[in-house]
Amino acid sequence: MGTMASTLAHELNQPITAVANYVEAVRDLLTEANPEDLPMIREALDDSVREALRAGQIVRRLRDFVARGEVEKTVENLPTLIGEAAALGLMGAREKGVDAQFDLAPDASKVLLDKVQIQQVLINLLRNAVEAMAASSERHLWITSRREKAGFVRVTVADSGPGVSPDVAEQLFTAFVSTKSEGMGLGLSICRTIVEANGGRIWLEARPGGGSQFHFTLVEAEPENANDG
Repeated sequence: MGTMASTLAHELNQPITAVANYVEAVRDLLTEANPEDLPMIREALDDSVREALRAGQIVRRLRDFVARGEVEKTVENLPTLIGEAAALGLMGAREKGVDAQFDLAPDASKVLLDKVQIQQVLINLLRNAVEAMAASSERHLWITSRREKAGFVRVTVADSGPGVSPDVAEQLFTAFVSTKSEGMGLGLSICRTIVEANGGRIWLEARPGGGSQFHFTLVEAEPENANDG
């Protein structure tokens, strides 16, 4: 129960924070009562609804996952999944001076996974990367996908931050180990559990030229199953 409570607190923080931000933006726009702002207000409210529903999905999926180790796998388009996760994980990153570049292989687009869970992994890695570069003079973020041998696709999130010391890197995917002064140390542990439950693995490497690169693999969908999602 303690693990589940900690996991939910960590995962729900993202959509709840997004809802709060959207509602605050709507409140500020309504104060000025400018009719031209109505489309923006509607969009913000739509985004709030989407994030609230996402929070409900997270609760349900994590409850099932913790209780019975269940994942709901479907065939998904990986570039679309990455794009949706990046829209949330990189929210506000451009204002912080982060330059994000995508290099997604067209031959690595169909994967078999639990969409909500894997998007949470991506959001976590992207936000960690943005936070890691907070004090860096150059803030570059790279998201790549490549087809691997033996039916797997590799997704990489790399940054130009300070990197992770070797002693911390060895236990980074262990619960309650964190590089953040106020971190709970649950994020990467959860990511590892989710990726492995989806049939892949996750690991960290130092990025040539400085920074970190997190890799994780996903199961490639078989051609005959490509229309099942």
